[in-house]
Amino acid sequence: MRREGSATDDWSRPGPTGIAPDSNARLPDDGEEGEHVVIGRLIRRLKISDPPARFQALATNVLRASIGVEAAAWVPAGEHEDVIVSGAVEGMTSRCYRLLGGSPGRDGVHLADAPEAARVALAPPSVRGFAAVGAGSAGALVVVNPVEGRAIGALEIERGQYVASLIAAQSHNARIYADLKDLLFGIIRALTAAIDAKDPYTSGHSERVARIAVRIAEEMGMPPHKRSDLYLTGLLHDVGKIGIDDDVLKKVGALTPEEYRRIQEHVEIGVTILRDLKKLRHILPGVRHHHESLDGTGYPDGLAGDEIPIEARILAVADSFDAMSSNRPYRRRLSPMQIDDILAKGRGSQWDPEVVDALHACRMDVEAIRQKGLGDSLFGVVDVTLGRR
Repeated sequence: MRREGSATDDWSRPGPTGIAPDSNARLPDDGEEGEHVVIGRLIRRLKISDPPARFQALATNVLRASIGVEAAAWVPAGEHEDVIVSGAVEGMTSRCYRLLGGSPGRDGVHLADAPEAARVALAPPSVRGFAAVGAGSAGALVVVNPVEGRAIGALEIERGQYVASLIAAQSHNARIYADLKDLLFGIIRALTAAIDAKDPYTSGHSERVARIAVRIAEEMGMPPHKRSDLYLTGLLHDVGKIGIDDDVLKKVGALTPEEYRRIQEHVEIGVTILRDLKKLRHILPGVRHHHESLDGTGYPDGLAGDEIPIEARILAVADSFDAMSSNRPYRRRLSPMQIDDILAKGRGSQWDPEVVDALHACRMDVEAIRQKGLGDSLFGVVDVTLGRR
C-alpha cells in the first residue's frame, strides 16, 4: 500500500482546477487494497463546507486514475447542475455524458451527439466502452473506455458505486450545511439589527467594533480562526442592550448609580440571550468580559490582568475607541487628540498596554474602517463557526 504523502501518490492531489495532474496513474491491482485506498482518501477530503462541484471533480479524477479509464464523469440528476468530467474522449461533450447517465438499460444504443464509436453499456461487467457504474436519485457516475483494451469489470463497477455514494452524500450534506449557514447568518444579522434599532445613536457601532477589533488582533499576530471568533464577538458584544429599558439606555443626562448598575447588566443579559445557541458559545467570554478593566475595577466579575480573556481586552479598546469617536446624546465625538490622551491615561490600568499600542500601530486602518461603515465579512466567519465541533 502506498504511504500517505509519498511521491508515488500524486494522482490523488488535485491541482489548481481540482483535477489531479497524473491522468494515467493506477492503484495496485489488489482490488481490496486499492478500494480501501481510494475510498479512504476521498473520505479524508470530504468537507461539507466545500461546494459540491469541488468534491465531484476530485472524486471523478480519483476514480478515473484508480481504475484506469480515459474519462469519468459525474452526471447530476438535476438539469441545472453541471456535468463534471475528468479526462477526455475525442468527440465527447458534456451533453453526451448527460445522455449516458440518464439512459439506464439502453445497452448498445448509438447516441447522435457522441462520436461514431460511442455506445452505451450500463453495468454489464464484460462490455467495453461506457458504463454508468454508480447511479441513484442524485445522479450517475459514468466511466469511459478502460485503457489497454480492458473490459469494464465488477471491480470497476463496485468501486464506482462507492464513489458515487460519497458524491451523493457530500452533495446532500453540503446543501444542509448551506441552509444552516444561511440560518446562522440570518440570526446574527437579526440580532445586530435589533441592537441598532434599540439605540439609533449607536447604529453600526457593533459592526465597527468587530472590524476594528479584528484589525488590532491582526496587528498583534492573532491567527485567522481566532480573528473570526473575535469578529463574531464584536458583532454581538452589546446584544444584551436589547434588554435594557429605553429610559435608561437613551437618557441624555448623567446616569444615577442605580441606572448605571442597570446599564452594566447588559453583559450578563447578552450571555443569557446567546448561551442556548450552541455554535456561538465560544464567544460568550468576550461578550461577558469586554467591560473588565486591567486593574480589576471593571464589571461584571472584577477580573484583572491576564484573567481577562484576550478577546475581551481587545474588544475593550475597540469598543472605547469607537464610542469616543462617535456622537452621543450626551456629548459630541471627541477629537483624535482627546482620544489619544484618554487612551494614554488608561493604558495599563483600564486597558491592556499591548492592545493600545497595536491600535496606535494600525491607527490609519482603524480610521478607514470607521469611515467605511458596514462590512460584508460575515459569510466567511459563519463558515468557521459552523465548522466548530
